[in-house]
Amino acid sequence: MDLTAPGLENEFIRLAPLDEQFREDLRSSDATEHMWSSLPAIQRGAGFDAYYDHVLRQAKMGELYAFAILDPSDKNRFVGVTALANPNKMHRRVRLGYTWLEPHLRGRGINAAIQKLLIERALDWGAKRIEWFVEEPNTRAIRAIEALGAIREGVLRQYEKFADGEWVDVVVLSMVRDEAKEALRRLGLIMAESEA
Repeated sequence: MDLTAPGLENEFIRLAPLDEQFREDLRSSDATEHMWSSLPAIQRGAGFDAYYDHVLRQAKMGELYAFAILDPSDKNRFVGVTALANPNKMHRRVRLGYTWLEPHLRGRGINAAIQKLLIERALDWGAKRIEWFVEEPNTRAIRAIEALGAIREGVLRQYEKFADGEWVDVVVLSMVRDEAKEALRRLGLIMAESEA
């Protein structure tokens, strides 16, 4: 199955491949502030449009598939972004990340719904390893990923230069296929509790 095939949706959320139609939605969101403190620097340009164009180019090259997060309970309104990155079909691994969600939707089971969709898609694609690279100061995200059953493998020191010029250490977390199947069960429970 293709990583960007249709069908990335559940009762909480819908994911649509990020393309030109979402440029202004993202530009006007609070995600733009988040970008400068938590995204790697790119080679050319430092503005929003340079980043957006870079993401679209990466999709064409098969390096990163970004998705608009849409709220089906609110006329499919744009509420965030997420991505599947660095897919390697030979070694059957893919990275999840670059997730930003509108603050008022956090803590309501929406992130669980997003992670469930991405993990399911990774498994359907054939992944044996699913990984997350998270900047070390983002302890909230690290704890949330560990709560899914991901294993913290270590820290890559001064691994990336972020858009704001800071060099950051990155925590590597992962789960293998059987762990990912268990994570899906946990995520289903989290989503069920959110509906109650």
